[in-house]
Amino acid sequence: MRKERPRATGAIPDASMSDIAFLLLIFFLVTTTFEVQRGISYKLPKKPDEQTEEVVIDENNRLVMTIKQWGQDEYVALIDQAPPEGPLQRARAGEDVSLDDPGLQDGIMTLAADRVEAMSATTRRLLVNLEVAKGVTAGTYSSLTSAVSAENLTPVLREGVIRRTLGAAVPLASDPLFGEVAFGDTLVLADARQGDIASVVRESELVVILKFFPDCDYNGMVRALDTLRRNGVSRTGITTQERLGGGV
Repeated sequence: MRKERPRATGAIPDASMSDIAFLLLIFFLVTTTFEVQRGISYKLPKKPDEQTEEVVIDENNRLVMTIKQWGQDEYVALIDQAPPEGPLQRARAGEDVSLDDPGLQDGIMTLAADRVEAMSATTRRLLVNLEVAKGVTAGTYSSLTSAVSAENLTPVLREGVIRRTLGAAVPLASDPLFGEVAFGDTLVLADARQGDIASVVRESELVVILKFFPDCDYNGMVRALDTLRRNGVSRTGITTQERLGGGV
């Protein structure tokens, strides 16, 4: 009998395909980089310890007010605590006053004006802002005068609303670069080509803590903050109160 020889077929052997796929899978897992979508970065507060110093606001510089809402677009303030011997001292506790009351606003402005920061503190903050704007390390300039000379800057004084409101009663301080600076004025360092480089407002040491009831709407919060800003207060703290049986 004649024996036929086996003929080659066109089929591809696939016995080792599973091993190849497994090796490819390992290769891709090892070499592939995954894009990680990062969220908003923030720093948690440090754990209190013996070295942590608590910031204590002196009673003479602290004004505490509770803001309540009486009706639509009607907001009142209750003076919980005020600097002693001042226009808004604690003797007024228990009396609700409208945020639009001229006496309340005049009292806030008087307290803020009496506690205006020293001119040296204002120029020191301006120097820090200039170093940040220029991207140089802290302490690069020995003084504000040397910085103005080195960077060829022009000092500009812009009068604030406090000067126009208080008139002659506004506290003034003399400065060799800006002249007579009033409480609430803005000190600006400008460049001939780039415009304003750094600025700072002469602020007050008065700290106002606002306590809002939960039923006080957003407009009430904004109006309270605007009232403080117009009267020279820039240092504020905000907290909320809860109603318990009609009281605080």
